[in-house]
Amino acid sequence: ADMARHYAEFFPESIKKVSMSIQTEIHGRILIIRPEGILNKAISSELEELLTNELDEGFRLIIFDFSLVNQISSDGLRVILHLVNEVRSLGGDVSVTGMQEQVQIALEVAGFFKLIDSFPGIDAAIESLLEIDEDSE
Repeated sequence: ADMARHYAEFFPESIKKVSMSIQTEIHGRILIIRPEGILNKAISSELEELLTNELDEGFRLIIFDFSLVNQISSDGLRVILHLVNEVRSLGGDVSVTGMQEQVQIALEVAGFFKLIDSFPGIDAAIESLLEIDEDSE
C-alpha cells in the first residue's frame, strides 16, 4: 500500500491539482480539465473560475476529461454548456472524453452532443482539436 501511495503522489510536471476536485493538464496548446467526483454547483463554479482564468491566459482548445466524474447535476450541465459557448465565442473549441455511462446519458438528454464532439479516449480528443487548430491557421 505504501508503494501505491508513493506513486499516487507522483504527478508529471504538467499536471496541476488546482483544487480537491479538479486537475488540469497542459498538452501543448490544449488545456485538459479533469474534474473529479460529482459535478455539482460548487465544483461547477470552481470550474468556471478556473476556465475563465485559463481563457484569459490565452487557452482556446479545451478538453473536458470526465473519466473521474461519476455524476453531473443540472447546475453542472448548465455551467459546462455556458463554458463551451464562452470558449467558442473566443474562436476556440471544446471536446469531451472519458464519460461514464451515467454522465453520458445526462449529457445526451441535455442535447450536449449536438454541440460538442465526444471521444472515447483522450488521445483522439487531442488529435481532433489539433486538426481543427491547424485548419484555422
